[in-house]
Amino acid sequence: MVQWQLVSEKDRNAALTDAHKLSLPLGLALRMHDAVDLELLHNAVTAQALLRDSVILPQHAREAMAVVIRKRIQFNLALDLLGIEVGSKKRCRLGELLIESETLNRDLLKSRLACAKATGLPLGRVVSNLADVPTDVIDVALKLQAHVRAGTMSREEAINQLYSARRNNAVISNVSQSLMEQRTQLGQLLSMAGLISEKDVEYALIMSSAEGKFLGEALTSLNLIKPYEVHAALEVQHMIRTNKISFNQGLNQLKKLLSKSEDDERTGTLTQMPAMQKSTVPFSSFLKLTNCVPKAADRTPKQAEQTPEIDSQLDETWQELRTNFHFAAPSAERIHPDVKEILQRSGFLTDKQMTSVQRAAMAYKFFRDDRLTIEQALIQYHRMQEEEVNPGPWTGTFPQLNV
Repeated sequence: MVQWQLVSEKDRNAALTDAHKLSLPLGLALRMHDAVDLELLHNAVTAQALLRDSVILPQHAREAMAVVIRKRIQFNLALDLLGIEVGSKKRCRLGELLIESETLNRDLLKSRLACAKATGLPLGRVVSNLADVPTDVIDVALKLQAHVRAGTMSREEAINQLYSARRNNAVISNVSQSLMEQRTQLGQLLSMAGLISEKDVEYALIMSSAEGKFLGEALTSLNLIKPYEVHAALEVQHMIRTNKISFNQGLNQLKKLLSKSEDDERTGTLTQMPAMQKSTVPFSSFLKLTNCVPKAADRTPKQAEQTPEIDSQLDETWQELRTNFHFAAPSAERIHPDVKEILQRSGFLTDKQMTSVQRAAMAYKFFRDDRLTIEQALIQYHRMQEEEVNPGPWTGTFPQLNV
């Protein structure tokens, strides 16, 4: 993109830093910096894919991209205008590999491609975020795709290997879930943390079975362990099983209880549990990623001059916007006048535009509450935009988040 003069080296380096910090694709990080718009990003990705498939030359890509910038047209149309023919070599697209290996069906692929286009996310990130395909399988598919493009593997070999990887992953996932359930049983956690011996756990299990008690109740009634330790272990168990922390993080936290003095106040909760490290994406930046922000060309000179101040005010509006979900009502009835005034100054003038901001605020709340990643929040916003009606509360259709 720097070679094609789409972005400056300064913007590229700043976006690379944010992409690493926020675990975002570089294209989305560039959009947060206002370095490119969604249309230009799509054109760059199209050119990149054609180059990787070796069906156009780097010089042709550079010439066509110059036309794209000058005329603001699609990359493929620019190739036609320049009389550049795309090579006849069969291309190796990720979606085709997923279909031919029976990893995805065509209808689902069509839907996910539309989502990828609307959000600017790569197809692999969309299908893995929506739990259509495990991330491990997508990683394998991308490596196989690279081998095919480099000529070190045939397309048929890649499809066969991807099919095997998908089947193996399904078996491993089932086994891993079973092992995690076993590893995080209360007695297992307590004994591995050194809070109680395995023999005492076995004795308490016999007692709890005979008296119809929970294991924790049996352990405390036998004075084998203190109530706050049971509560802490149960909290760790829940956090591990919901992927809030890793197994080792939870185990280490329990072990720290042994080093505390008897005089310490015990609350039964893990107040020192390390929180998920996540850089906050401002709401104004999230709005840019949703592509619902009015284009700079559509803003008045005064609005453009006040952009930093308005962005700061926008960052405070989402808490007000997300509390009122009555999209059928006119914006004057569902948005506080002060918030509406800020939106109008930002260039959101119509009811449709303000409704888009409200939907963005709802999706953004899931991200701020650690229920969705930033990518999943973008996908959720896209779904709400497609429905064009109030979707109601989020129903938990995304997979658990890995921390």
